Amino acid sequence: MYIWERRGLGDNPATERKRITLAMRPRPYLKLDRFVYNRASLTPRLKAMVGSLVKAVELSWKSTQPIKVIRLIGHTDSTGPEKYNVGLGNRRARAVEEALQDIFKGRITIIVEPSPGETEPTADNRTNDGRERNRRVEVFITTGVVTPPPPPPPPPPKKPLINLWDFSKLKLPPESVIITKPDPYSGQIHPGPKPQSLEARIDELLSGVSSRWLRGKIRNAILSGACALLEAWFTQAGGQLSEKQKEELRKRCLEAAKKPIR
Repeated sequence: MYIWERRGLGDNPATERKRITLAMRPRPYLKLDRFVYNRASLTPRLKAMVGSLVKAVELSWKSTQPIKVIRLIGHTDSTGPEKYNVGLGNRRARAVEEALQDIFKGRITIIVEPSPGETEPTADNRTNDGRERNRRVEVFITTGVVTPPPPPPPPPPKKPLINLWDFSKLKLPPESVIITKPDPYSGQIHPGPKPQSLEARIDELLSGVSSRWLRGKIRNAILSGACALLEAWFTQAGGQLSEKQKEELRKRCLEAAKKPIR
């Protein structure tokens, strides 16, 4: 499908618009797919995915890249008339919007964009699985940047102490009669074990995730401080991570996000 985008009112009509294909659009942050055929209501699975999205947004507010805007675009499969599918796609996006508004209550901007209906499939409509994947709402996010506070001013220089006494004429006492010697039986105190690195701890927590690709995605998200992406990867990990492991990984991600960028 091609999308026509207006450029400027004073431009040449021959170059006033440009064509944008689906492949040129940015990738969605999340796909809420597999809506029930000809329905716009959220299934328990979709409600759980919306809950994970809410957690990711709230975690991002504590990082240097808080999510400011959520855009929603509803889609359908190729079944049914095109005009009807446009309305169905819009109703699906509004169902997700209502679920988010009930939780955020105006704390974030949510925009529902016009649905393209059936005209932007991402899977094969000739199969049942492909049609289920095309019945979706795509979620796009816009993040802001939190400017860190300026460093505190340096402390004022210390005033030199006034020497009220002149000790230059004082004589030191003779060498002490008692001379201590090191105990030959005392051994050196060995330092304790080195603290475990952040990367090693993350790899240890992710050892139960079977997919090497998914482990790499979660690991990179934590080390880069992209905590907004972390909850989406947790959803794909399913039950391979315990809640205790997830909480520690979230904590590691927030620590990485607070580190200054060099």
